[in-house]
Amino acid sequence: MAKRGATIKDVARLAGVSIATVSNVVNGKRPVSEELRERVQRAIQQLKYRPSAAGRALRTGRSQSIGVLLPDPRNQFFQVLVQGLEEQAELHDNNMWCCNTKDDPSREREYIELMIARGVDGIIMVPGPEGRDSGRYLVEEGVPFVVVVRQIERFEADQVFGDSIGGSYNAIVHLVNLGHRRIGFLTGFRGIQTFKERLFGYQKALQDHGILFDPGLVVDGYSDVEESREAMRYLLKETDATAVLASNYPMAVGALRCLRDENVNCPDEFSIIGFDDLPCAMLFSCPLTVIDENPLDMGRIAGQLLYRRIEATDLIEPEPQSVVIPSELIVRSSTAGPPHRSAD
Repeated sequence: MAKRGATIKDVARLAGVSIATVSNVVNGKRPVSEELRERVQRAIQQLKYRPSAAGRALRTGRSQSIGVLLPDPRNQFFQVLVQGLEEQAELHDNNMWCCNTKDDPSREREYIELMIARGVDGIIMVPGPEGRDSGRYLVEEGVPFVVVVRQIERFEADQVFGDSIGGSYNAIVHLVNLGHRRIGFLTGFRGIQTFKERLFGYQKALQDHGILFDPGLVVDGYSDVEESREAMRYLLKETDATAVLASNYPMAVGALRCLRDENVNCPDEFSIIGFDDLPCAMLFSCPLTVIDENPLDMGRIAGQLLYRRIEATDLIEPEPQSVVIPSELIVRSSTAGPPHRSAD
């Protein structure tokens, strides 16, 4: 087997510096202290490292590529989002590098450094729990970027996200109008802004309709089908909930599978609303009522903002924009009035 050549990651490890610092030494675009420069150069000589073509592109101009950070590429919402981004990349004759952060801050940082080292012209980021730190790092490195799907509050950057509060609020109002009063909520990672907003919309709708908020009806589904199946089983067995709002698509899938496993009829015995109007929403035996935030448009707009920033000159730096994609309630067969309870 042929021995692989040294990578920029190997150089960074040997020199005891970040990948971005190695990239700055190799590309000569940002100042590096003499002490760090010597350490990196010694590591390069010792490992016989040869910079990639992508790294050289930073010295000569653009690499004609962008990076995309996703928390879970298996989630169909993000697959549709990428379609919108891809349309914009193709218009600019660019390639895309997609990376799976798994909502792990250390992976997020590592992939950002690798993308900078590859010389991408800009980055689209679905931020994880510590996305604010990643955003600050990109600002410090001078890399054009756009935050998409999950807003970073009080942060000056181009951002594109859905109306999570309004969407969640309208979903609960729909269930209340059908007669439901005990409504469960399946939430993702609670440190992520999108899920905070959807929980807030849920609570606000209950409050506005005179329904007491019960924290026992809020269950963690962690944006995972199997975790959500178990969370839904808890709602069925341990609470008197008659409906649930699943705060993203994988959690709605888990909830529906649980109802099937437990032989609970949807919607006659239990109602479900999910987020994201994806193609499979129509394929369930009980087509899913959803809140649609249009990930295709979200991707297109994020791509447009990124290329606007990439193509800007130092003299004409565009003001950061926040674009909110309106949400839409699409009513299908998975919601109905609560079941009639027979008297004991």
